[in-house]
Amino acid sequence: MDVPDDTMDEEIKPLCTRRPAIPLNEFPMDTLIHIQSFMDPADIISFRQCSKIMASATVHRTVWMDALRRVCAAHEVSILTYPMENMSLADLEHAATSPARFIAQISKDRAADDLIPAFSTRLFEPRLPKSSSPTEPLLGNVSMMRLIPGGRYLVTSSDTAHVCVWDLGYSPAAVINPYPFVSTVLPEEPTDLLIQPTTDHNGFRFLVYYTLGNLFVEIMVFEFYPAATTPALKRIAKRRVASTLNLKGYSFTQDRFTYHHEFLVTTWDFVEDTCATVHVYQNLMTITASPTSIIAQHAEGIVIVEIPPLHPSGTPAAEAVVEPVTPLPMLSHIHALFTDLSELYAFQADWHSSPDVPLVLDVFGVLVDGSNAYARCLVKSIAGGDNDLPSSMPVLMGVSRVPAETWDADMYGRLHFAGTHLVRTWPTSASIMVNAARVPARRQIEFESKTGWLWENARVETWVYDLDVVSGRLVALAGPLEIRVLDFLLPTQGILICIFARNLTYSA
Repeated sequence: MDVPDDTMDEEIKPLCTRRPAIPLNEFPMDTLIHIQSFMDPADIISFRQCSKIMASATVHRTVWMDALRRVCAAHEVSILTYPMENMSLADLEHAATSPARFIAQISKDRAADDLIPAFSTRLFEPRLPKSSSPTEPLLGNVSMMRLIPGGRYLVTSSDTAHVCVWDLGYSPAAVINPYPFVSTVLPEEPTDLLIQPTTDHNGFRFLVYYTLGNLFVEIMVFEFYPAATTPALKRIAKRRVASTLNLKGYSFTQDRFTYHHEFLVTTWDFVEDTCATVHVYQNLMTITASPTSIIAQHAEGIVIVEIPPLHPSGTPAAEAVVEPVTPLPMLSHIHALFTDLSELYAFQADWHSSPDVPLVLDVFGVLVDGSNAYARCLVKSIAGGDNDLPSSMPVLMGVSRVPAETWDADMYGRLHFAGTHLVRTWPTSASIMVNAARVPARRQIEFESKTGWLWENARVETWVYDLDVVSGRLVALAGPLEIRVLDFLLPTQGILICIFARNLTYSA
């Protein structure tokens, strides 16, 4: 049966009716606050610039407490670093926006000799409380230090074998307590100091190793929870290695420590106390470890060693030395980019444990045209389970040139993950340099990076330092017992403008 056109139109018309769109600034305040829970801190800043209503929606504590929690999760920082309930609105915004603002500060165009200015510099002279034991050694000279991501806690070691944790405060205006939060004394001065978060991300671990009488290398792992009722350094693992030489290369990853000594590479799971050792028949310069493979620099290229199954320590299976595939798979095309090769340095695998954080290798050297540069590689898994192929390998993503005037380097520091960027520092004879580049998303011949000066000091102790990209904080040794704490980020100013805008809105 045919239906008249006019009848059809009347039936369809209600279905086609649409309610008029509601402008975003007419949304209820609770909805505007909820929308911001899906935004990065930088997007919240942009959101507040749209209108007075939206600006007023960004000055609620809930917005910035949620934003700071997301930033902590992304950088594996304990939320206990920040006493959120006691922080002002401006402090919450400052902490949540710090990683993005610090990257923006490094990435600005500036003259080659233009120092990145520090907003605040605090002097810190560490000391020990008076001890009732006359045999306890003095603090001595600080020889190493590491900032726990978040920038609040500093771990130091000294030439008298003291390992101390200090509370610098989360704010640049905080008064630093000159006495340690907790401390311990080791049998010998440690050779290195490595850190990583605990599994629950409410504390952190640090690993130290040292030689004993040129016969052994002893490795210790400690755990520390700052918010515990009685904070203390708890030793959770210990291992002694028979070796007349110190460890040549090592990598500290989640629950594992992988190290190279006397032509052997050992992977030790210090939580389960299991291990496995592979004979590599050659000296390796530096190593990094993925969950399945060990990637190391050899004099002629990058070698890949598969990690065999781990067995309980002390058992015959754990003591047996595994023979590798001979010859070891070697990649030489990355080294071939350079006429004069420097060291290979791994991503800061001693902190980040999330599988979402890329594992990165950088190779520094001089290109054929004489330019100083580094090649950046991402370690990627190889699917398929083919026994003739390594389970993971570094993929060259591109090369970045570094200004010649910043290249006077004796060593290259750790690589820090800062969300969208990777940040590396290195000391020269009189300064500390910083380089920032985006995490490579695709392979390219060259990629852009920015390099600048963080700090200048003619003293020889310059190389004892550490940087935290989450808070934009640098600590550097300025003397045997003088540490400078530099904060590079101004307190956020936009919050004052928004509070004024909210008052105008409410009064209207």
